[in-house]
Amino acid sequence: MGNGDFSKDGGAEHTITARDVVVRFGNILALDNFSVEVPNGIVGLLGPNGAGKSTFIKTVLGLVSYDSGDVRISGMDPRTDVMAIRDRVGYMPEHDCLVDTMTGLELVTYFGRLSGMTKEDSIPRSHEVLDFVGLGEERYRPTATYSTGMKQRVKLAQAIVHDPEILFLDEPTNGMDPLGREEMLELISRIAASNKSLLISSHILQDMEKVCQHVIIINGGRAITQGPMSVLLDQGRDRKRLQVRGDPKALLAFTDQLRKVREVISVSEEFGQMTIILVNGGPSAPLLDMAKLHGVQVRSYAPDKLTLEGAFIRSVTEGA
Repeated sequence: MGNGDFSKDGGAEHTITARDVVVRFGNILALDNFSVEVPNGIVGLLGPNGAGKSTFIKTVLGLVSYDSGDVRISGMDPRTDVMAIRDRVGYMPEHDCLVDTMTGLELVTYFGRLSGMTKEDSIPRSHEVLDFVGLGEERYRPTATYSTGMKQRVKLAQAIVHDPEILFLDEPTNGMDPLGREEMLELISRIAASNKSLLISSHILQDMEKVCQHVIIINGGRAITQGPMSVLLDQGRDRKRLQVRGDPKALLAFTDQLRKVREVISVSEEFGQMTIILVNGGPSAPLLDMAKLHGVQVRSYAPDKLTLEGAFIRSVTEGA
């Protein structure tokens, strides 16, 4: 699962493609022959600090120039189709882009105007998106008085005010409390349900596991892993996770017999419960019968899935 794709992705339509893109900042190689295909839906852009996530987003948006390679967003070139791309994309930056003296309403309206909306259209539309992100009477207060969560909400509002087809969200849940993060993820899911594509850069892997359908993992300026989330988290090889309880002697006898008939990858015990990772491509009934014969209680038996954190660590380690 190291370099490149881990799935052909079923011929999905790609909103963004990059081929052998090189970006340098002086002597620093920020993107190193970077190649990805970003499909529709919610796509997570993951990687360690300094991996090149924000550089890639800014390159696609035309905010950073690249030395070589090719980038396309909905078939357009960010170097030449600047205005056309600006109409179709929304950008929620990681850094604080708010004007302290402006109210939330004024700021979102202003960004709507920058995106080409008329004043008559931008004001009611700004109210609409501020309602959507859950910013109530606070919209009439200067953004300097906003909490981190409120700032994240108004940043999302300005990104969607002109109804873009593609959204770039850089660390959208950063600095938010657990409830605020859940609400932001719900907003992201609702936006995606309206047939929009979202590319989300984040270091909070638990959040990405909840909402993303597709993952791109970057390290050292290269895309080392990309494909559907479900495939990334699937260990494959018919690996199963069997959790059992019972008398220590019964558990020992059970595991000894299990090793004779199945490939046992690992056995661990915590709080009186034993977890066995094994390979079993056949029916589960023989294993359950074996447990019953030894007086062992089966608590769960399911496919062995990685967490996104585990998949991330493995991909970065293998791709280093």
